[in-house]
This record gives sequence, structure tokens and C-alpha cells, in this order.
Amino acid sequence: MIYENEYTQLLDICRQITRHRQMLAKPRIEQLILKHVDEKVANPQLLSHLIAESVMRRIDRQLVESKNIFVQEFDIPQTELFYSMAEAVPFVYAGHILANQYLERAVSGLRSFTILDIGIGNGGQVKRLLDALAGNRGKLEAVQIIGLDPVEKNLAEARSRLEKAKKGYPFRLEFQPLCTMVEKLDGDDFESIREKSKGNLVVNSTFSFHHTSHPLNDQETRTDLLRRLASLKPRILTLVEPNSNHDTEELVKRVHHSWEHFGNVFALVDEADIDASHKYLIKGKFFAREIRDIFGVSDHFRCERHELYDSWLLRLFKAGYKPFDLGDLSVELPPYCQYTVSEGLVRLNYNDTTIVAVMAFTT
Repeated sequence: MIYENEYTQLLDICRQITRHRQMLAKPRIEQLILKHVDEKVANPQLLSHLIAESVMRRIDRQLVESKNIFVQEFDIPQTELFYSMAEAVPFVYAGHILANQYLERAVSGLRSFTILDIGIGNGGQVKRLLDALAGNRGKLEAVQIIGLDPVEKNLAEARSRLEKAKKGYPFRLEFQPLCTMVEKLDGDDFESIREKSKGNLVVNSTFSFHHTSHPLNDQETRTDLLRRLASLKPRILTLVEPNSNHDTEELVKRVHHSWEHFGNVFALVDEADIDASHKYLIKGKFFAREIRDIFGVSDHFRCERHELYDSWLLRLFKAGYKPFDLGDLSVELPPYCQYTVSEGLVRLNYNDTTIVAVMAFTT
């Protein structure tokens, strides 16, 4: 999804920045920043405006210490915008559905199991998994959920949702909240998870693992974290992630991947059967905050570090995982979307481009 004029200008501007020619780059960036932005602005102009506005912070050296944008306070909380966005981008709930199908297959025939849900949010995905298991109970007698999230409000909502739902389940349900990030778990936390799961652990991370932090130009921290999770011997680990490379310190490469990814995502939002103002809210609020994190925050602190799915696959193999045998999978998508299934991987595609990858691996 390349619009040559804005795209080539941004790439050239970023080359100037990396060559320390900020004084030449600054007036060119200013030309891309719009004085007024609303739902009438075309996607390429909106995207170039958002990237240029964010890059301008680098030129002015007004780099803001980053917090995880899901924790920061805004006029509309980012977590609320996430669920609004999910209604317009079909790959969000499709990722949930596919991951749940993997998870349901992994626990089939068990009497009990524990799920470590990394980035549980409001608990919607795990509740849908439990609903499916309740409808096809088998031998299941007890489920323990370890819900990990850095936002207390999310955990409270997840607890409330699950407490209401468990009254109708034919199995016992226990919920344990952990208000932290997965990279902050220490040895005692891992030992506690190991003891609680009694060998029947499954791990899920949906649109969360790319928020894990690491030092600049570091390629090992995330692999080591996946390796630590592998030490728990999970029956399955499901990983749902956007397919784009923002985990690079090369500014030009980051612009290229962002232009491709968000350009396609903006077009995908436009396909949704919602009004124009709602589409703009999703693009100009939710995704704008991701873009501002990718470009406008110090590289030491930014948290939106997406990776390409082949990078995640390499990490998983290095960490000792192997693809989970999936069998048949199914998900309903609008006619303008497609999906392809391969070993341990489902690619959710739009405009001949993989937007989201669903991965399922075991130890």
C-alpha cells in the first residue's frame, strides 16, 4: 500500500536524519504536517501526517519518556479504543478464535488445566474459550486462569466477567490476577506457576508479546523470555501478533514497514460497515498512538515493537519449541480477507499482505 509521493518523501527525510542533517529535514517534515485532520483526510495524507508529526519530536529532541501506552491516561483509554478497533479490523477476533481452537485442542481430554493468559485485557478471549469448553465438557473438572496484565482495571473487569460466567460452567473455575508484565516475572513467579499447573499448563499471548521491552539492538531478550516460558513445559503456547517490523533501530526501515502495515490497516478499516467518524476515531486515535510511540518516543523506551512472523518463528525454534499439530481450523472472514494455514501458523491476509499471524507451538 505505497503512495509514492508521501512515502518517498518520508524515506528521504529519514535518511537525512540518520546522516545528522536535521536542519535540512525539519522544513520538509513541516510540509507533511497538516494544520487540521479529520475523517475527510485521505489515508496517505493522514498516515504521512502521523509519521511526520512523530518524527518531528526527534528533530526537536523533545523525546518523551515512554510508558506503555495501554497504561497511560488519555481522553479515551487505549484499552477501550482497542475493543472499538477490534470491531472494525476482523483479524483481531479472528486471531482470538483461531488461538482458542488451538488451545481447546491442546486441553482436550484433560480433567484440569491452568492457562497463563499474557495480556488478558478484559477477559473476553479466555471467556469465549471457557464457553466452548463448557459446551463440549468431556472430562474437564477444573480450570485455573492466571491472568497477567499491567493494568489493574483490566484485571478487575476480567475477574468480574469470569465470576459471572462461572456460575453456568460444569467445571470449577479459579482466577488469579497478576498485575505486571511478563518480562517482570521472576524465578519465584515461574516456580509458583509450575506448581499450580501440575504439568497441565497452556500459555496464550494475544497482541501482547510485542510490548515486551529489551535493550537497544538486542535480539536475544525475547528469545530468552520464550525459553523461560518453555521451561514451564506448556502443552501449547499460542502467540498472536501483527506482522510488521518496528523492532528495529533503523529509522528508514521502520518507516517502510510502518507505511506498508498501517497503510493496509487503514484501508482495511475503510472496508468496515461503520460510519466515517468511527473509522477516523480508530485511525486517528488508536493507531495514531501506536505510530507516535514507534517514531516519537526515545528508542530506549518505546513499547510498540512489532516483528515479522518469520522473526517470531525463528525465536520459537531457537527457544526449543516445535509446531503444534493443529488438524482442521476454521474462521469466518469478510470476502475481502483471506487466511492461509501452514505448520503451526495461520496468516490472516488483506490486499495480498499478511496483517496478523497466529502461531501455535509446543515443547
